[in-house]
Amino acid sequence: MKRRLEKIRMALKDCRLGQPLLFLDKTGSTNEVLKARAEKGAPEGFTVVADHQTCGRGRQGRTWLSLPGKGVYVSVLLRPNWPATDGVFMNICASVAVARALEKWRPNKVRLKWPNDVMINGRKIAGVLVEPRIKRAVIEFVVVGVGVNVLHCESDFKTLDPGLATSLRMEGVTVDCDKVLTRVLNELDICYIMARQDDKSRILKEWSLRQLGK
Repeated sequence: MKRRLEKIRMALKDCRLGQPLLFLDKTGSTNEVLKARAEKGAPEGFTVVADHQTCGRGRQGRTWLSLPGKGVYVSVLLRPNWPATDGVFMNICASVAVARALEKWRPNKVRLKWPNDVMINGRKIAGVLVEPRIKRAVIEFVVVGVGVNVLHCESDFKTLDPGLATSLRMEGVTVDCDKVLTRVLNELDICYIMARQDDKSRILKEWSLRQLGK
C-alpha cells in the first residue's frame, strides 16, 4: 500500500487536489467521510479515496455500485467562495473534468447526460455527486464525489437493468483504477482553475458540446 500511495502522490505532484490524500480500504461513503472533515476545517484539496464503498450514493439517494477494487470512488473538498447560485455550475465543471479524463482512453466517445451522468455508447460509465454547504447565500464548501466504473465486467451489473452501465474494461480499455483516479483529479484541478479564473464560458461550451445526442 505504501508504494501504491507513493505512485499516486507522484502522479499528483503538480495537482492541488489530493493534497492531502486519505486512502481507505473500505468505507460507507467517501462523501460522508469528507463532509465530516470539512465541517472540522479540512483545507481545500483534501481528498478521500476508497477501494470499496458499502453505501455509495448517486443523486436522490440512489445506490452507486462500489465493488471492491473495481472502480474509482473519490471525493474532493473545494472551497470556491462562490454565490450559492453557482452550485449547479460546480456539477457541470466536475462532469466536464471526468469526461476529459476518460477521453484519454476513448477519444470522442464520451458524452454527458444531465444532470450527472457520464456516458459511453449510451451506457453510464461514471457519475458525479456534488454536495455544497451553503452559508449566508455563499458556498462555504462543496464536496465533489466521483465514481468511475473501471474493471467491472457484465456480470458485476446483474442487479441493474441490462444495458444501463458499462466500464472501461467492457469498452476494451486496459487500465488500472489508480491511473484513472489521478487522471480525474488532474483534470478536475484544471477545470476548477479555469472556473476560478472566470473562464466559465469555456467549460459551459465544452459541457454543451458533450451532451448526449450531439
